[in-house]
Amino acid sequence: MKNRRFSNFFYDYIQPILTNKKSLIGLIILSFFILMATIGPLVVPLNMNSNFAERYQKPSLKHPFGTDYFGVDIFQQIVHGSRSVISLTLLASLFAVIIGTIFGVARGYIEGIAGKILDAVITVFLVIPSFPALLILAAIFTNAKLNAVEIALLVAIWLWAPLAKQISAQVLAIKSKEFIEASRMLNMGLGYILFSDIAKLLIPYIFINFVTQIKSAMEFSIGLMFLGLAKFDPTHWGIMLNYALYQAGALYTPKGFHYPFFIILNIVLLIYGGILLAQGIEEVFNPKLRGHE
Repeated sequence: MKNRRFSNFFYDYIQPILTNKKSLIGLIILSFFILMATIGPLVVPLNMNSNFAERYQKPSLKHPFGTDYFGVDIFQQIVHGSRSVISLTLLASLFAVIIGTIFGVARGYIEGIAGKILDAVITVFLVIPSFPALLILAAIFTNAKLNAVEIALLVAIWLWAPLAKQISAQVLAIKSKEFIEASRMLNMGLGYILFSDIAKLLIPYIFINFVTQIKSAMEFSIGLMFLGLAKFDPTHWGIMLNYALYQAGALYTPKGFHYPFFIILNIVLLIYGGILLAQGIEEVFNPKLRGHE
């Protein structure tokens, strides 16, 4: 039974993603960076000791991306920083999906005043401009040294509401099914009905939304680091870019041009991979978009 379910899940959801050009290219790009984050730090050692004799060295075999203001190898920092970039992105996406699923399932099933309160909470988070609000919230914690989980939660707070709204609509359509009525007649608990009967039917939908959330989580987390509003890993690409542009003055000297260039290149490639994967998944599972292919 389990093998059959896995087989059905693969052919219904994974295979279409792999056969779509956009999602396949996006998946390849993201897989490359995931491998960089997992295996790269084990293969490429990181030496953060300053060496002013090698300041702003151009890309070479010794330093593939050149060196920064302090003479530290940029390639090493990019490789080690990818771990914090990827971990923050995946954690933020995961937390956003968990929060959105809980609120969405509860809102879709619960009626009356409690349902209206949940709907109001979701609507508030939908209408608040997310990035300005995130900046204000992050500014509150400027002097706090947050870990990866705390920063991911900070980002996820502003990403879960759209998913909750969509899931609540799905639950409204599901809760009138006969098996839900049977669970009510058998006096099954509310938690059982919400997270056993209903939530398990939404797993494929939740999985798709988790993947599409990656792009937004990536942009939010890198943006936070770039603006210097969340102290975390000094090799995080957002922090590296902030230092290259605003503190090291790399743009003001021709010798330092490669410093922000390679950071921006990796950020753009990573976000582009997320965009392609999200667009490909939309094309695969959105009938309206399939009709225009």
